Amino acid sequence: MKNLLIFATFLTLISCSHHDQKIKFDLNLNEKKSNIGKGAGIDLVIIDERSEDLLGVKEFCAEKKIKISSDENLAEFLQKKITKNLLQKGFSIGFGKTLEIHITNLKYTAKRKFFIGESVGKIAITTVVTNNRSQSILTKNFSSVFDSKHFIAPLESTDAAIINNLLEEIINNILGDAELLKKLAE
Repeated sequence: MKNLLIFATFLTLISCSHHDQKIKFDLNLNEKKSNIGKGAGIDLVIIDERSEDLLGVKEFCAEKKIKISSDENLAEFLQKKITKNLLQKGFSIGFGKTLEIHITNLKYTAKRKFFIGESVGKIAITTVVTNNRSQSILTKNFSSVFDSKHFIAPLESTDAAIINNLLEEIINNILGDAELLKKLAE
């Protein structure tokens, strides 16, 4: 019993000495080559509407919260990944229709609790397809939630994996949406 108490005290002490985290974005998008775009031109615009660049927060002790962010610009990162994917689908980059991707929400929280901790990630994106006269043709909302339990507190790599999995899932859903692709290719 004494050893268990010493071990629990040790875990408590080391779990409260953490620092802010930086993650690296890493998405694996479905990049099957196709001609669904039929050479249609697309102007891709990524707009990060979040109020801050913070990706998440991890709570350890009552007063100890660390911030999770990235040195990478999320909009620029997604611009490159999505452009590459659209080219693989047979679209061209240029005049034609505009695809706006508005990142409206991306929040991750992890709470340390003894034995079972909790992580929750939420993401919401609005897409808008417009023609060359700036008339909206299609607006769609996409969202995803991830909820997980873990032993005491997640590792830094787990935090990054959850955030990247949320991004990957929602971007794959957008790029695989038949209605959206059809409007872009018309």
